[in-house]
Amino acid sequence: MSECKHGLRQGCSYCHASPTAPARQPGQKRRAKVSRLSDKMNDRMAALKRRLRELRG
Repeated sequence: MSECKHGLRQGCSYCHASPTAPARQPGQKRRAKVSRLSDKMNDRMAALKRRLRELRG
């Protein structure tokens, strides 16, 4: 095996790795977890603000 572009004689995982992850199609979305997490955080912040308003009068 020839030397890879990173200077390793045996080849590195970047140059000689076989692709294991399937290529994603451009139409796929991956923001479901982030959206769910941000919605949860927004609900918590709204509840906190509501409680602070009640305490302050």
